[in-house]
Amino acid sequence: MVTYITVDSTTTGVGKYAKDLYMLLAPESKIIQFIFNDRYLDNFYKQPYRGFKSTVLNYIFSQYAFKSGIDAINSTSDIIHITSQTMKPMFNNRKMVVTIHDIIPFNRNLAYTQIMEKLKDAYMRSYVRKYLTYDNIITVSNHVKNQIITQFNINEDKISVISPYITDNFFPIPDKELLRKELGLPENKKLILSVSSNAPRKNLAMVKSVMEKLDNSYRLVRIGSRVGNSITFSGVDDEQINKIYNACDILLFPTLEEGFGYPVVEAFKTGLPVLSSDIDIIKEVSDGAAMLANPMDILELTEGVYSILEKKEYYITRGYERAKYYSPENIREKLLSYYKTIK
Repeated sequence: MVTYITVDSTTTGVGKYAKDLYMLLAPESKIIQFIFNDRYLDNFYKQPYRGFKSTVLNYIFSQYAFKSGIDAINSTSDIIHITSQTMKPMFNNRKMVVTIHDIIPFNRNLAYTQIMEKLKDAYMRSYVRKYLTYDNIITVSNHVKNQIITQFNINEDKISVISPYITDNFFPIPDKELLRKELGLPENKKLILSVSSNAPRKNLAMVKSVMEKLDNSYRLVRIGSRVGNSITFSGVDDEQINKIYNACDILLFPTLEEGFGYPVVEAFKTGLPVLSSDIDIIKEVSDGAAMLANPMDILELTEGVYSILEKKEYYITRGYERAKYYSPENIREKLLSYYKTIK
């Protein structure tokens, strides 16, 4: 029995990752959420472990706040897989696995104005340093693995790359016009989709600038927070997100840093051409199936919008092919093989 441990809501990328792994191996797996902060409460988790009412106390005194849950999981799990690197290390089971999604807190070039953000980053860095002492580490990309080896001088034999998979909830739907009517989207515009949080590394200021360069035949559709005069969707499930992908003409994803980049591959599966950043992680994930541009060059991105529409059939075909690599069947086989090696 593999027990997946998370602190994240399934609405986040890391929470989605935990849920997807659990669903991939169920019923030979279980998933447990530890509630450090009530804002991450999620009805998907049937019996979460709750700590103190204070988030700060939960992090400082984790071993006491969650003692019953820690003891129960340590004694009943064959393998414990920590899926949230933002969770304080608390377990001592011999067969431990941790997924390191990224090392962004170590490489931020962004000046924070809030002391709490600086404090949070300091804690996150301390957790990752502890997790890097584990013998069984998974990264979601070679990009992250190489960063860890380079920056922390970690033995590469401890690190295995197993990508997330993209669920079959994402697939092509043929009638774009009907979808736009259903979603209340304009039928006579070229729709550019942006999917992300509003974290600075998502580069939403550049998305806004690109839209301002385009004429009024283009319209921005956002899944997340509003950008400019975007048509905005929030709190939507996979079924609705799949429809939005299918209703749009381009995914614009000029990110500055990712651990993986779910929207890129989700777009591939739905047949939506992708214009993204020419950074190492996106090059790896897309493997030639996306058009890439300098995420800080507004002219290059704007020209990319025009160019990808002219070559959309090429990128649709390449995207479908690349998405096969991230199929549930492929990742399940890799994951099961990996767990068999843990001693």
